[in-house]
Amino acid sequence: MATRRKKYRKRNTYYFRYRRRLILEMYRKYNQRYKDYFRYQLRKTLHLGTRNDFIRFHIPSYGRFPNLKVLNLKLHLTLPNCVFLNRLFRSCPLLEDLYMDSTCVDNFDQTFRFCIPNLESLSITGPSLSCFRVHDIPPTLIQANLSIGKSSYVHDFQVSKDEASRVMEALKGVRNAVDLTLPFGTTSALSYCFDDGDDFPTFPYLLDLQLGIDYYFGWKLLPYFLENSPLLRWISLYREESESKYTTAMAEGKHKEADDTYGWKPPKQVPECLMDKLKEIEERNLWRRKAKGEVVKYLLENGKTLAKTKISFEEDGISDEIDEETIENFPRASE
Repeated sequence: MATRRKKYRKRNTYYFRYRRRLILEMYRKYNQRYKDYFRYQLRKTLHLGTRNDFIRFHIPSYGRFPNLKVLNLKLHLTLPNCVFLNRLFRSCPLLEDLYMDSTCVDNFDQTFRFCIPNLESLSITGPSLSCFRVHDIPPTLIQANLSIGKSSYVHDFQVSKDEASRVMEALKGVRNAVDLTLPFGTTSALSYCFDDGDDFPTFPYLLDLQLGIDYYFGWKLLPYFLENSPLLRWISLYREESESKYTTAMAEGKHKEADDTYGWKPPKQVPECLMDKLKEIEERNLWRRKAKGEVVKYLLENGKTLAKTKISFEEDGISDEIDEETIENFPRASE
């Protein structure tokens, strides 16, 4: 009887040791796979990047980042890993600031779709015309910066209007923003894909707008922003300085058709923001051309609540059609 008990205890000991070894091996594999998750689980700020087109970051199905408020993503992809991104966004219930810097090999047709209910700040940067679609647009969105695509894609006809329309999807996703920034690479794609008959999104809460003026399409988008932003109080219009190639072409008379598209088409009716809300206008690095003077003249003539207007011209301009004295003599609607 004693011998049988010793054999049983010995066999039982082997069993528990084997079981314990299996558990330890499983734990090591699990811990190795999710080590980054455990390391960053309680952080408030997280920076993630990619290497060799593969995101080396795993999140358990039940994983959560309960304290995360700032997420910085740097994506270098041939194809977007939407499954990983959606799982990541769902695991951040308190996320407020999202910064996405995406560089893709080609302008792919796939779409980044994401929904973040408490988002307050969104910044998307990427040279490729990727499609970013924000579902359930957060009403808490305060600041949005969209820098998607390059103007050279449009000016050299490297993309179609359908590909450029991907930027419009991102613009519609941030229409609840209070502060909106659109560099001139973004506005070139928007101007290229947008026709007068299309529906332009309404920005019901927009107060501050920074709009890059593309040197090919010019002021095409400005009237629509004025008409669809009833609360707009501050606007900054600026032209990039890195346009020497186009400036030279203009001086040689090789881009007359592009100069014609810079024409100003005022809204049919004076926008509500010009009559009641707009307080300050800033225009930077503009050419001294008559078309620019027409825009300034219209804003001064119809801005009844304007308190401050700041205008600066390019130092090495190719024209002297308007100057400071001309602008001083424009009629003004505000006191």
